[in-house]
Amino acid sequence: MDVETITTRGENTLLAGLRSALAGADQALLCVAFVQAAGVQLLRPQLAGIAASTRLLVTTTFGQSSHEALHMAHGLGMSVSILNYGRGTFHPKMYLARRGSAAIAVIGSSNLTGGLVNNIEAAVLLRGRPDDLPIRAAWDLAEDLWCDPQRQPWTPGAAPAQPEVLDPELQRLLIDACRVHRGEFRTLGQGKPNRVIEVTAGGLYVETEASRAKGRPPQLIPAWMLTLAWDYLQAHGQLTNRYLLATEGLNVKRSSAVLAILATLPEVTVLVSPREGITLTLERHGRG
Repeated sequence: MDVETITTRGENTLLAGLRSALAGADQALLCVAFVQAAGVQLLRPQLAGIAASTRLLVTTTFGQSSHEALHMAHGLGMSVSILNYGRGTFHPKMYLARRGSAAIAVIGSSNLTGGLVNNIEAAVLLRGRPDDLPIRAAWDLAEDLWCDPQRQPWTPGAAPAQPEVLDPELQRLLIDACRVHRGEFRTLGQGKPNRVIEVTAGGLYVETEASRAKGRPPQLIPAWMLTLAWDYLQAHGQLTNRYLLATEGLNVKRSSAVLAILATLPEVTVLVSPREGITLTLERHGRG
């Protein structure tokens, strides 16, 4: 059995390890305390391919698991359940997968949230066979939790798809930026206008030339997209358009608009290079 420590720092990151563990799995069982939309999106390509054989068990205690994330996971086809103990707290972070005769367990500190890339997290990645003692023990615990009599299957009818909301400070920064720039943010590559029609706690409603020409209403850039990108920029000090958009990166598909808007926030600088393309840097990052 191979044992490896993976973290949110360095080249062989926690996110890369989870994506590798889940990609093409025959079945997966995820037992995590909290789930948020950014976490589901970060693993969406892998989860989408195995959703029919994937189970997700979370808690809604403390309100840290969002309804938006639960709807996203269920919409992919995953079997979603809630486990709220009357005493104590459901608090594991276990990502388990099987592929043929191989089994993988990622056990550590990170929930299925944007913390997979933005927090300081660590985990142990175990690769081996289903009957290897450490892996079997992890699966036995996860199956016991899934079979707990207090577990409740979750369906979309259990709660409305309430969107995640912006942190008040980020919302204030976005409101200020819209006031200064009169709601217009041009893409950093081609200079195409994105006009913010409304700033809400749930995100920004944005109109483009293309959407206006087609008679479409302003489209929502949801709060989780902006939060994921902004938190990443604050945590790492830089964010490229390539990484923001790429499936192997943050997988944010409104990357041009998000980057254009964040570029106007305080202490953010735009760099352009032939190799990296467009990069945002945060001046205060790393200051002593």
